[in-house]
Amino acid sequence: MKDDPLKQIDPDRLHRLTLDLVRIRSYTGDTREVAGAYARHLEEIGLKVEVLRDRPSSPCVAARLCGAGGGPTLEFNGHLDTVPVEHPPPYTANGRIYGRGSADMKGGLAAMAEAARVIVQTGIKLRGDLLLVAHGLHEAPTAHGEDLSDLVRRGIKGDAAVITELASDTLPIVGLGQAVFDITVSRPGDATHELLTPAGTPHPVLAAVRLVNLMEERHARLLQAKIPHVGHESFFVGIFQGGDFYNRWTNACRVMGTRRYGPDNTYANVKAELLAMTARVEAETGAQVGLNLLPVRDGFRVAEDEPIVVALRQAYVEVTGKELPLTGSRIVGDAPIFINEGKIPAVYHGPGGQGAHADLESVGVTDLVRAAKVYVLTALKYVGCQES
Repeated sequence: MKDDPLKQIDPDRLHRLTLDLVRIRSYTGDTREVAGAYARHLEEIGLKVEVLRDRPSSPCVAARLCGAGGGPTLEFNGHLDTVPVEHPPPYTANGRIYGRGSADMKGGLAAMAEAARVIVQTGIKLRGDLLLVAHGLHEAPTAHGEDLSDLVRRGIKGDAAVITELASDTLPIVGLGQAVFDITVSRPGDATHELLTPAGTPHPVLAAVRLVNLMEERHARLLQAKIPHVGHESFFVGIFQGGDFYNRWTNACRVMGTRRYGPDNTYANVKAELLAMTARVEAETGAQVGLNLLPVRDGFRVAEDEPIVVALRQAYVEVTGKELPLTGSRIVGDAPIFINEGKIPAVYHGPGGQGAHADLESVGVTDLVRAAKVYVLTALKYVGCQES
């Protein structure tokens, strides 16, 4: 190989592309403009690009660099959408790019595009294919990765995937699943004055408190069962709403939160667990308890000796001179779609950044450069290349 591909990573190009993408508002479900801009960029650097418009307001971009054959396909994957939260106008200061989506995750999209450009323009001949995929239905609760699931089911996937966000200095090989519960605790009739309410009338607030206490008891037991790399399963209550006046006997109360569970647990088990709790509260209090449980993702696990794990860790060492420790992720991302639905290994590795979903979001250009270098070497190690 005549030219060192890592020396061809261009910080200015990474800066421009990230800033250009960040300047395009792309709230979940409305990503057509940014998908078009990203597709044009991938075409310009020499990839074969397809824009899939099954959902016209949120198309997917799939770009391929075909190899000579005989090697696996590596997918770099990222989402184009951002949370629908206003942010100061995009700008650059002190080597950082600020703006909604800079860290989550347009910087990652730019880095994987730059890695592909370098492989194309340095004339590296890959044995297998390089596949870049960008999709727009990621951020909950508006979306749940429906478009990515469709792509995976249609066979638009690699033999392994690197999702270019989340971990930047660790490598999660275990992840928790998540379900969101929205529970209504109620009784028949209208709200009444506390002194005019018949004896024996169920009290939805007290019944809801009993339910939350059962969750806390279960959470305490979960704390004792550690899962390697990722910690423990959990219950969390984020919303407790009931009543509208201090001396009115309310007729309804709401409890909402998350149940995070390990890769060896299932959504079905979690649902059965919650149904048992709600049935117990109904029997003890006489209140009616309605459960609405939304599945987000199941958990995942990737073997330490998976070729993509080995390749990424080796690439990181060569770029940074540091080891990439194995860890777990309690945050729910897109890896379970690849692992559980697509039956391929998937890992997270992004440029990092600060302030995802926060009031001020940013990513450093040096971090973009580091990520792009890691992606180049990971591709060469995993896909393989032919020496000219």
